[in-house]
Amino acid sequence: MKTVYAFYLPLMLLTGCNLVPRFEAPRVDTPSGWRENAPNPAGEIDPQWWLAFGSGELNQLIEQALRYNNDLAAAAQRVEQARAQAKIAGADLWPAAAMTGDYAGTHNNLGEVQKKSGQFTMAYEVDLWGANRARRDAGAARALSEVFARDALKLVVMADVGQAYFNLLAVRQRKRIADTFLLNATEVLAVVEARFQAGAVSAVDVAQQQAEVAGARANLDLLIQQRILAENTLSILLGQAPQAIDNAVQFADIALPGIQPQQPATLLRRRPDLRRIEMQLQAANAEVGIALAAFYPKLRLNLDTLLANPQPAGMAISMAANLAQPLFQGGRLEGGLADARARNAELAEIYRQALLTALKEVEDAAAIRGNSQRRMQALAEAVDKAAEAYRLSDEQYRVGAIDYQTLLNTQRSLLSAQNNQVQARLDVLVALVQLYKALGGGWQAGG
Repeated sequence: MKTVYAFYLPLMLLTGCNLVPRFEAPRVDTPSGWRENAPNPAGEIDPQWWLAFGSGELNQLIEQALRYNNDLAAAAQRVEQARAQAKIAGADLWPAAAMTGDYAGTHNNLGEVQKKSGQFTMAYEVDLWGANRARRDAGAARALSEVFARDALKLVVMADVGQAYFNLLAVRQRKRIADTFLLNATEVLAVVEARFQAGAVSAVDVAQQQAEVAGARANLDLLIQQRILAENTLSILLGQAPQAIDNAVQFADIALPGIQPQQPATLLRRRPDLRRIEMQLQAANAEVGIALAAFYPKLRLNLDTLLANPQPAGMAISMAANLAQPLFQGGRLEGGLADARARNAELAEIYRQALLTALKEVEDAAAIRGNSQRRMQALAEAVDKAAEAYRLSDEQYRVGAIDYQTLLNTQRSLLSAQNNQVQARLDVLVALVQLYKALGGGWQAGG
């Protein structure tokens, strides 16, 4: 009996061993604050951040995209695959049972002879070094990684829908400006032609204004093309075939919400893409433990073998017979360990780079938002002054107080100022969307 206890005691101790290294997230120095400061106090970002733009149409579009976007549907299936793989990875922690049966029937002079047989087997690999637990943990980490990848894709899709919607509104606003410009240019052409008939101007002025009208028509065709492309982009994001998208919201009616980014260090818990890489790191860390365990003996127990030797001494002999120690593997074990450690180190660098990129995305979006808002305010004044200049020059040209070139310059200045104002507002809106996305869009793990 002492011999049996001497065998089981170290075995019980060994089953508590775990060769998986202790996981520590890579250290990355983050700044204490942002370069671009916003006027509003810091606060939590609403997970439904798009509501801040005040557009019911945008709300409906994002809800539709979240429901029908094909990339998101595919990501949801990847999550299910990862969860199924996690179940497989943890299966080795449980005994494997099987049952086999056999039936045979023969005929002889005395009648039919039946023969039936069956066998039940059960095997279990003792997790001496924590390899099976590491496989389970790695599978669970990969499953979480796919969940975070799906959540990160949701942020991308929502941001893409917002940008595509704002771009569509901006194109339509440019078309309204182009329609007005064409109307004005056509009216000016009528005045120039009348003055030419009166001998007040040369044919050069007529030809130049005709060129302006033709160019305005060509610009309208280009804007119609851009509108169709914007609608096609938005349609695909919504999970539907390219088609026309109606909207009643005016570009100028979209609200410009204020966002105060929280401290840079909060990105580590606010961005699902960073959490995804962290889970991949945890899986890679577990794989290092699996590679280390491969150097040590494996103990596999078979129930039928143990039942055949029910005495303690026989059980000890059966266990010893099922204890396999790897000897020479031609470098396979060493290569596996080196590969696992290198993969772990690679992911650590990917994690650091992803965090730095995340910091840059916040800074870029905040800088564009701030400078574009200031530019938009200046351009609003420029549009007012250009409109006034064009109105005055048109009146003066009709009475012959100024030459045609002056009128043409004010006409072009107004068109340029109006288009620049639309572009500045679009830059602000896109920067706001990018800022929401860069800050994690109000995402929280498990939400």
